[in-house]
Amino acid sequence: MSRVPALSIVGWSGAGKTTLLTRLLPELASRGLRVAAVKHSSDTHPLHRGGSDTARFQEAGACLTGFATPQGVQLTTGTAPTEALPELLIRLAGTLDLALVEGWKDGPLPKLEVWREGLGPPLASSRPEVFALVTDALVSSPSAARLLSPVDTRAIADALLEHLRPPRRAPLPPQDARGVASRPVRRWNGATLLPAEDDTIAVEEPLELRVNGEALATTMRTPGHDRELAVGFLLAEGLIRSADDLGTLSHCGRPGEEGWGNVLEVTPAPGVVIDPDPLKATRRGTLTTSACGVCGRRSVEDLLSRCTPLPPGPRLSPEVVARATERLRDVQRNFARTGGVHAAAALDADGQLLASFEDVGRHNAVDKVVGALVLARAPRASPAPPVALTRQPVLLAVSGRVSFEIVQKAVMARIPVIAGVSAASTLAIDLALRSHVTLATFVRNGRFNVHTHPERLESAQPRETPGP
Repeated sequence: MSRVPALSIVGWSGAGKTTLLTRLLPELASRGLRVAAVKHSSDTHPLHRGGSDTARFQEAGACLTGFATPQGVQLTTGTAPTEALPELLIRLAGTLDLALVEGWKDGPLPKLEVWREGLGPPLASSRPEVFALVTDALVSSPSAARLLSPVDTRAIADALLEHLRPPRRAPLPPQDARGVASRPVRRWNGATLLPAEDDTIAVEEPLELRVNGEALATTMRTPGHDRELAVGFLLAEGLIRSADDLGTLSHCGRPGEEGWGNVLEVTPAPGVVIDPDPLKATRRGTLTTSACGVCGRRSVEDLLSRCTPLPPGPRLSPEVVARATERLRDVQRNFARTGGVHAAAALDADGQLLASFEDVGRHNAVDKVVGALVLARAPRASPAPPVALTRQPVLLAVSGRVSFEIVQKAVMARIPVIAGVSAASTLAIDLALRSHVTLATFVRNGRFNVHTHPERLESAQPRETPGP
């Protein structure tokens, strides 16, 4: 699970923690970093002036209490820092690069200590989590912490960034490595346009799908896992029913040729006819962008007509749904590098991961997941009884919003539960209701909203082990 890197600046009262932090903030900002600063106190202080309106709000039980002026907004919570700060660092992942906490010497964060003579002994001597000691009063460190001069702000910034820098990422698998590339970028930090540097960017390229040599559709996608993408697309469009309808799937041309890898030929199995005419008749064109699944359709009814309602069941714990999007963060290798791709994952009724993929288009990511399940022969034409669903796809987790097409693809793959990180559209909710799909949205931090068919979500009771 990703979170904002954070550390504490600790030391005795009067050591100069605030002074150091106010010097570090502009230095880090000049490097293009978005930095949050938090003041922590071990003493009990009222968060709002006694008798003030906001103090009365908090006393009345408000989960968050805010104070807004033309200069900004301040929000406070009554949750203890040991719970509130880690949750906040997870929630702000992607919007901040670093959080500096002044104080919290007993907290769990790595620590940079500021020390000067005349105060208590260095905290570093009793706290191994102190990685650096900012002082000019010592010639040797009392621990493994490195010594830093308090006047060298640049060196202090270098030290804390070096300590927080994540370990070198393992190379991506070849299929995933095709999805990232390097491009130059210059960052504006609010005051200066910084020099150009290489940035990792998500790749977007066209993939033309052909059936028996005839062009079927062109989609803009992240290269890699094209076979899965093609199979998921064919199933969603109703052109195949299972892997038994497929013969071969192969890229046209030869490696090294210009454009190789961007045309995929699909050959049906012997005796099977894949007829692209219904697809062409319901689309105004053959180009599908990375953001589009339903655009180009002549009528929404074209899609509704193929969404056969799912049968009741299976039942699963709400906790499985609540944790579903956390599994997405665990598998988003390209997103961690680029911040520019969506993800989808299929889980079983126990929340175990069955398949997961990333793509610049959320519809493509879902098609890749469904295609992988089809090739593994997981989706069944007629659903099995609930007792046999342990390793069957039961839940589709998606990043971003849940649109009509995401629900349609889940229905065609016979996946009865959808968990989305963001909101759903009205059409998505209407189709989920009509197709007997359980649709959960805003699945974050252990909570979610459920719009349709909540009867699949059993009360959070321990599962009983069947007797012999």
